[in-house]
Amino acid sequence: MEDQMHFVDFVTLCRGKEKIYLSQKEKKIVEESRGALKSLIKSNPDQVYYGINTGVGALLKKRIPRRKLREFQENLIMSHACGVGLSLEKETVKGMMLHMILNLKRGYSGIRLETLELLIEMFNKDIIPVVPEKGSLGASGDLVPQAYISLALIGKGEVWHQGERLSTISVFEKYKIQPVKLQTGEAIALLNGTALMSSLLAFTAHHADNLIKAAHIAAAMSIAALKGNIQPFIKESQKLSYHRGREVSAAYLAELLSSKKTTAFQPNEDKSLQDAYSLRCASRVFGNFLETLYYHVWKVALEEINNFSGNPEIFSKEKKIEQGGNNFHGQSLAQAADNLSIALTSLAGISERRIERLLNPSLSGLPPFLTKNSGLNTGLMIAHYTAAALVAENRVLANPASIHSIPVAAGQEDFVSMGALAARKAWEICKNTEYAIAIEILCATQALDFRKPLPESNIKKIHKIVRSYVPHLGRDRKLDRDIEKIFSLIHNCGNEYQNENEFLNEVKKTTGIVFFFETDMLDGN
Repeated sequence: MEDQMHFVDFVTLCRGKEKIYLSQKEKKIVEESRGALKSLIKSNPDQVYYGINTGVGALLKKRIPRRKLREFQENLIMSHACGVGLSLEKETVKGMMLHMILNLKRGYSGIRLETLELLIEMFNKDIIPVVPEKGSLGASGDLVPQAYISLALIGKGEVWHQGERLSTISVFEKYKIQPVKLQTGEAIALLNGTALMSSLLAFTAHHADNLIKAAHIAAAMSIAALKGNIQPFIKESQKLSYHRGREVSAAYLAELLSSKKTTAFQPNEDKSLQDAYSLRCASRVFGNFLETLYYHVWKVALEEINNFSGNPEIFSKEKKIEQGGNNFHGQSLAQAADNLSIALTSLAGISERRIERLLNPSLSGLPPFLTKNSGLNTGLMIAHYTAAALVAENRVLANPASIHSIPVAAGQEDFVSMGALAARKAWEICKNTEYAIAIEILCATQALDFRKPLPESNIKKIHKIVRSYVPHLGRDRKLDRDIEKIFSLIHNCGNEYQNENEFLNEVKKTTGIVFFFETDMLDGN
């Protein structure tokens, strides 16, 4: 694990079965850090070290008696285990565990090798602590959520294992694992960090990378079904743009809408000269999303996965402890998550507007709500309600969390990031947006059924792919399964957890279109 980790690899490790191990070099670094901490405490018994032999937060001036240092470790873990709410998703917690492992192995925390190796063993055996979703302020890191992972290490609390929620000690006994007895300085090393924020942002960024590709496909299908004009997306129209994202998005929309017949998907003669914004400005909205994702969010996600985010910081070579660090503060993560939330909300919003146009006969020229016998059949009318509900929820959730600091610890921690809240909201908004795009694909596919025969084109090929999963809506049926099926095509990452999911891989094989958004954006920046 010596190299820096990309967040896609981070997500893949958390979802897969691959085991992780420390190299001999990394073991040596961890042991040297622990040795430095012990040496400094022994040679300077009267020196005050924050969180090591003092209380934490506003109690930093309270010295812990030497004979009580081991008792203090468990007290500190127990006092921080005060989270509430539903349990975090298992993969999110595995991401937290992996982030803590990456953090601790760097040799700045003073953790014992024995403690770190138990955390790695739990990761490899899928012994996943039960962690409540609420309680972190995002500074000093994710104290409350990380306390529950720390609890498991000492044999307390509960874990998920093989589909069951069990006491930690019962699972440890099954594998003949001995809980660790934390020694001086280990509790603060385990509690400080940005594990929850980093884990959630990594997963959300990974899904957003696939989602924007699906959003382009959905928009192209809608534009084709509505006989929108391809002119706004052709290369000549992009020459006046200084926005790389807009250029990249327009090029993919043009490619998706290309056809062997030059008359394919041409606008109706009686249409106005300009399409509605949700059609012709799609590349603008998508382009901004691409710039937010690749120029900001990816950068922060990569940095935070590989950063050391503990406090205090132990420098073994220099034989000193820095006590005033700030790497645990999640402001960059919070603002990145907030920015991504806003961009995702816009993505869902413009999708919902295209759904409206597909279902409204006065705008589409198609049967009302895309059903032949309207009245007797309601068609896709109520699917729009669900999309509208998702968009409304996103708009509420997109209120920035990073501006809502509430001082704690008697004013010692007077400006916190709310990064965990920002990241949790971004993850929820991402899933809502995946559903909204799924509903647009459902509606656009149905609309294209009424445009048959479709010209030989990429849209026809994609239409066929969707129809292989979801049949034509001839008469009313339960639509939740159809929506969930398309959602799963967008959300899931394939059997082997590739970077792209099954749906995108099928589009690539069928049309020859390969989405290189990362390369297109970063090479052109």
